[in-house]
Amino acid sequence: MGCKLAKPKATVVTPSNNSPDKSIRLNENDRNDVIQPITREESIGCLVDGPMSMSPALNELHGSYLTLVNSNASIAVLPDESMISGHRKSIDPNDISNIHVYKSTCTRMQRLISEMKESIITLNKQSSSHDSNYDDIKSNTDLEDWACIIYESMSGSSRTFHSVQHVFDISEGAGPILKLAVFFHDVIYYSIDDGLPNDRVQELIGNVFIDNNGKVTITEDKLDANTNMVMDIFGFKPGQMLDPFKGLNEFLSAVLAIRCYQNLLTHAHLAQIAACIEATVPFRKVNNEGHFPCDLLHDRLVKVNEKYNLGLNEAQLVESVKYTVELGNRDLDNFSMSEHTVFLSNTWNLLPESNICLRNTKVFRISDYALALKKMTGFFKFLDPNTIYMSFRDDDEQKFIIKEKTRMAALNIQIATKYMICKLLSIGVLAAISELSGGDAPLALFLGDLPERNYVSITIEDYIDTPSGPINDTIIIDKNVFDLLRNGRDSESKFDIKNSPLAAYLYSLIGDEGVEKCSVYAVCPMDEVNAKSLLRSIPKIASATIVAACAELATTRIERFDLMMIDLFCQE
Repeated sequence: MGCKLAKPKATVVTPSNNSPDKSIRLNENDRNDVIQPITREESIGCLVDGPMSMSPALNELHGSYLTLVNSNASIAVLPDESMISGHRKSIDPNDISNIHVYKSTCTRMQRLISEMKESIITLNKQSSSHDSNYDDIKSNTDLEDWACIIYESMSGSSRTFHSVQHVFDISEGAGPILKLAVFFHDVIYYSIDDGLPNDRVQELIGNVFIDNNGKVTITEDKLDANTNMVMDIFGFKPGQMLDPFKGLNEFLSAVLAIRCYQNLLTHAHLAQIAACIEATVPFRKVNNEGHFPCDLLHDRLVKVNEKYNLGLNEAQLVESVKYTVELGNRDLDNFSMSEHTVFLSNTWNLLPESNICLRNTKVFRISDYALALKKMTGFFKFLDPNTIYMSFRDDDEQKFIIKEKTRMAALNIQIATKYMICKLLSIGVLAAISELSGGDAPLALFLGDLPERNYVSITIEDYIDTPSGPINDTIIIDKNVFDLLRNGRDSESKFDIKNSPLAAYLYSLIGDEGVEKCSVYAVCPMDEVNAKSLLRSIPKIASATIVAACAELATTRIERFDLMMIDLFCQE
């Protein structure tokens, strides 16, 4: 039989001067009322005949949709009463009492200059056989130039993870070779920065490569000896096309570093610095002959040592490779963090680097976010934890440390993968609702605004309360993943809140097995067929609750939501 929804027409009421700074949707008959915070009892009351009541708007929509998907809806058939609470949480955006700010005694630019100078002086003292006035080893103008290159290159809007602070994080406590390498190792991020970061960098290394519509190749023109040495350390050849995932950024960063340092350091030190930067090319597997990347780097260094008369003996060459392994492992130390919330926060900061749309935090669309999550989920699914940390002729103690770091990395990857899949499913549900009710739209239309210092709006979280765990004993979840979704990552990001109420809500209802089954339909880009299949695959109470919550925010689509729900759940 056919079915329909009948309810009063909704309007948008602009708040008065005494009202909260937000618009509230009211029914025509309740235009003079103020919507109060919704309690759990009030939200349940909309499902049964009883004295309890909730906001007229949410009551009408939620009750209608639940009746639509299950005409016999009652307390008894609900998985858990807490799932449909719509109470609003109070937020004081001006409360900064719990924020602790550390005031540094120097600026980042000052620290770069100071640590570069100190490292250069240390290396020159080690290689010099006579006393010198090392305080004047390099003019402040040159040190300032190099610090500006690093600072400007790594402070752009595209750098949400690979920033200047990342340099200091991984160079803490390192020796001079590692520090001088770290300072330059991420200066070039060609695809993320859309080329070289500034004219000064172009002036220094622009003759090394040719960019043909984004395809970067090493020039076949004659180059200086130091640049050729860097090329040999990387195992590259003139005319070779550079792969952004296999050394493009690291090679150009190494050339830049050597061209800055070349009048200050010995050729042996320059080679060691370039080799350290080469070792930051991540996630490389053993080759077909069974050789590890650090073993191949050692072999190349042996040849470079002879070809360029570096004067290093075998012990020094081994030590040089150990430097490179240390830097490579430091660069990826985030993967073995014991705090899963911190690891996910750092991982989340990578998303805007590879997804330009997320850098504009106010206007990205549902499809943009879904695509970003899809790419990151795919990365974690195929990431082999055994390719993260390197070991080169280590003793048993160091081998054990690497083994433990790899174990922790594997656990973090497992948790992150499940977390991403849950997030991808939740955004897929929004994409499905959006597709069937008028098409793609800004994420804020369905979720609400991102919080700002002096502004917090209503959000979907105000209408969907997440249980404290799975709804019953038959639902199997990963507690680490659920806690991350419900309670949040360690810190906010510029484009997303740290917790994921919609994903946590769905995960509590369907668990790991349900997420796996439903995710089949969470395609990107979303289409009509998969949208309908996805909304029918999740529990009906979830569809009703989420659509009702969306209707509280996307008020322009209420009539289309009604038609969509009728089409999905009413049969002739």
